[in-house]
Amino acid sequence: MLKKLIFLPLTCALAFLAAPVHAQPAPQAAPQSAPQMELTAELKDNFVAAYTDIMEIQMRYAQQLQSVTDEAEANTLQQAAQGEMQQAVEANDLSIQQYNQIIQMASADPALLQELETAIEANS
Repeated sequence: MLKKLIFLPLTCALAFLAAPVHAQPAPQAAPQSAPQMELTAELKDNFVAAYTDIMEIQMRYAQQLQSVTDEAEANTLQQAAQGEMQQAVEANDLSIQQYNQIIQMASADPALLQELETAIEANS
């Protein structure tokens, strides 16, 4: 579960942070660390619910992608999955930024990671 919690949501987090592809990429500003948010019990519960929803979406689309041979169709499915994942986060009263920040916090805090893993297993 440890690899699942960190790897898959980080994949989602990267997808959420990805900007549309442009002909010429805009220059990147120096990375800034986001202010640490207070992780309340409600935010943790919302994260667990969003994570569970995202895992269901990922599994559904992964099955569909296995049968796709056309790259354009695969891209369309991936974009649809990303849109559904974003909606799942927002439907659970989190912003994409909050969801990603909780992932970052969990990857840096083994106790928080264990707490979230336990809650996700209980929710599954």
